[in-house]
Amino acid sequence: MKKLKIGFAGSTQVNFAGGAGGGKDKLFEQSVQKIAELANKLEFDYYVYPEFLVTGDDALKAREAFEAENVDFTLLQITTFSAGEIVINLAKVDSAFGLWGLPEPSTDGCIFMDSINSFCGLNMYSSIIVNYLKDFSIKHKWFYGNPNDELFTKRFKITIKALRAIKKLKASKVALVGGIAPGFNDLYFDERIGQKRLGLQIERNHEFSEIQQRAEAYTASEIEKSVKEATAGFANVNSVDAKNLIVHVRYYKAYKEFSEEYGYDALGVSCWPKMKDASASLSCSVLSQLNQNGLPAACEGDLPGAVSMLLQKYIVDEPVTLMDLSGIDENDQSILMWHCGPSPVCYAGGSGACLQLSQQPTSAETSSHTGLIADMVFKPQKVTFMRITGEWDKIFLLDGEIIDRQKASPIGSRGWVESLRFNRRKISVLDLMNTILVSGMQHHYSMAASDMTEELMEVAAWLGLKPTEAIAYENYLQV
Repeated sequence: MKKLKIGFAGSTQVNFAGGAGGGKDKLFEQSVQKIAELANKLEFDYYVYPEFLVTGDDALKAREAFEAENVDFTLLQITTFSAGEIVINLAKVDSAFGLWGLPEPSTDGCIFMDSINSFCGLNMYSSIIVNYLKDFSIKHKWFYGNPNDELFTKRFKITIKALRAIKKLKASKVALVGGIAPGFNDLYFDERIGQKRLGLQIERNHEFSEIQQRAEAYTASEIEKSVKEATAGFANVNSVDAKNLIVHVRYYKAYKEFSEEYGYDALGVSCWPKMKDASASLSCSVLSQLNQNGLPAACEGDLPGAVSMLLQKYIVDEPVTLMDLSGIDENDQSILMWHCGPSPVCYAGGSGACLQLSQQPTSAETSSHTGLIADMVFKPQKVTFMRITGEWDKIFLLDGEIIDRQKASPIGSRGWVESLRFNRRKISVLDLMNTILVSGMQHHYSMAASDMTEELMEVAAWLGLKPTEAIAYENYLQV
């Protein structure tokens, strides 16, 4: 896929000189140099419109140039105060849109000779977009500061990360393999709405038998060649029984090559009962290694969960996973995030990630070991949980920190999380639980090992995803 591309232009009025030391020309030149530096660091392409925009006609020509260049983001710097017709024409460009205001080079003297009046222009342009152009529903993000100011650069970096993730998501293909786990009706989705809102391709008609046939067809020598890749990072490979290890390798290889053949970027996988019935095994360890090696794979047929994982991967460019919220502790305001064992090995703490047989019930009185899971306690780190929810039109956003102390938890992939924030604001575990249950949140949460809440909030804003609102706990019925 081509890199994210931004278009950059400056606007001015002829009667503004822009101060001493080169004036407005120097200010714009310094800004172009900063864009070039950031392009190299953040890996995006850019196109600079070669002339200042002074009139509405100038803006129309610039808009045509940016659209011919297929830019993803148009950034207009109000290098000095300039005519309103410029933003009226340029803001309608077929890309995301931003406005950049500059601080005054001088606070005294003649406004036309020594000042630029840029913030006033930024104020006017923002108001024109919100009020005069309200029927065009144009979204814009403002920026302010000199090129090297953190206020500008940090805000700009978040936009680049968010828009890059959106561009990648729109170019992605995802698939459901084998259907949704029986009874997990909260994971149901309408792929038509998802494709329309997010732009990606969704395939939901693959049968699990396609994977099973691949897995069972591999020769012993083919499996032997894949053992190293399929087990890399696990702390106890030599102690795992051969039968279950071979099943793990076969299905890892099958899912990986299936995705490569069809060009899928993420999968929702029917891990049970389909794989359990077919191979007397589970897919937890398989999904763990797929996630570790860059293919987001969501268990229990949760394709919206897989899309959420893919979005997080595109922002952080690191492995992601899918979790249940399995417990709360009001004493230390922490929650237990757990799943059977699909998490990437890089999440493991000091004891490492171990391949372990999972104990599954076969009747009310008996149980048997069935298949491998990735057993680990997560290392202390910042984490973000999110999900695209509703009719693909909402986002659930929670972050916190994995605790740096011992606390009991069942085997599987798991960690206790504290310092909780919901939509970047502190929340109690009781208010969080109430929000989840009253709003009808699905029981799966995509997880990434970083704080990416700013980037996700920006992604939501550009895509029109409404943040799920916190609902404070009350004793009475809340609807």
